[in-house]
Amino acid sequence: MRISINVKTKLKASLFGLVCLVGTASAETILIKDAQIVTLGEQGTLESGDLLVRDGQIAQIAEDLGDISADLVIDGRGKVVTPGLIAPSSELGLTEIGAAASTNDGAIEEQSIGAGFDPVVAFNPRSTLIPFNRAGGLTRAVVLPYSSEKVFAGQGFAIKLTGDFDSVTKPNLVQRAYFGEYGAELAGGSRAMAYAQIANALAQAKEYSENRDQVRRGEWRELDYSVEDLESLQPLLRGEQPMMINADRASDILQLLALANKYQLKLVLVGAAEGWMVADQLAKARVPVVVDVLGNTPDAFEKLGARMDNAALLHDAGVTVAISGPGYAGSHNSYLSRQAAGNAVAYGLPFEEGVRAITANVAQTFGMDAGVLAPGNTAELVLWSGDPLEITSFAELVMIDGKPQSLVNRSTRLRDRYLNPKAGTEHGYKK
Repeated sequence: MRISINVKTKLKASLFGLVCLVGTASAETILIKDAQIVTLGEQGTLESGDLLVRDGQIAQIAEDLGDISADLVIDGRGKVVTPGLIAPSSELGLTEIGAAASTNDGAIEEQSIGAGFDPVVAFNPRSTLIPFNRAGGLTRAVVLPYSSEKVFAGQGFAIKLTGDFDSVTKPNLVQRAYFGEYGAELAGGSRAMAYAQIANALAQAKEYSENRDQVRRGEWRELDYSVEDLESLQPLLRGEQPMMINADRASDILQLLALANKYQLKLVLVGAAEGWMVADQLAKARVPVVVDVLGNTPDAFEKLGARMDNAALLHDAGVTVAISGPGYAGSHNSYLSRQAAGNAVAYGLPFEEGVRAITANVAQTFGMDAGVLAPGNTAELVLWSGDPLEITSFAELVMIDGKPQSLVNRSTRLRDRYLNPKAGTEHGYKK
């Protein structure tokens, strides 16, 4: 069966998720015709090209695949195909309503655990925030714990936004930590104390690794950290797991680079409002940076050097730049990373690098098999109504694991309920 779809209005697009989900439930081949395709791979960007998905894999990408047959043919004229968006920093599945404590499962508020905290057991793939962000083009995310007690917050993990119960793809992905002003607050009010706590924890983790049996038998000096925390720091020391740590002030960044060099740590820097000042050092150390592009105002003493072209300057220096959603949006709107990327492009970041910063660079930083469109890869992509970095564009098709995903979410259901109150709703919603 051949189905041709050409979505021309936003109203029709609101139903597109259901059309795709039903229309391709048994489709083995999907062909997108005449779209701009941003592959971020060897084929670069095709200004007008065709993309064929067969049995969940990208089979072909070319300027013109001719009159090839497919179960579902989508007219891509005026539209753009990109890899699925990846959030480098989120709390998806660990939080629902920030003000409702019972819906927040990612926080450390107990003194006996820090680095060893692993919130993955509390992850809820059926959170309403997951389909909401998926409808915005987000296909994967790094999910992080947070702390109001200690400089080490615990283990972060990676997910796919399928909503399935097996959607955690990488447990124990990163160790979350804090430096800068917030780290200082957690450590008692001083950056020096925060640095000392981080350095001391690493030193004792190294001491523990060299004397594990004696420590466990109680034949070693008393250490300041629990066995659980010290064990959880071992992947950092072995270079198997990055430490994802906040820092904005240039001098704080340099201190972290020195610490990472001492212990041969893999760092992922979060924030880096003044990163442009030390971009050469970051590039030399090969430390990727997760930037909040819209956090460009000097709203803290550690951000006096914040500027809108931070991402562009970091990229120009050779730093791997990943872009998160705006800080004010948090997990609830992680998909707005594309808006932030659009702002970065407006201030000098090349367009392809803007797309890369919310897709391939995140995948590269966290070792994900995603972020690039190429024949042989599993289809994980988004078809956009227009420029993906333009806020008025929207996702018309989202594919994860080679399958079209529903774009219906709580917000669209509420919209449709009140847009047409007579369409099967209860009497209380009728005029």
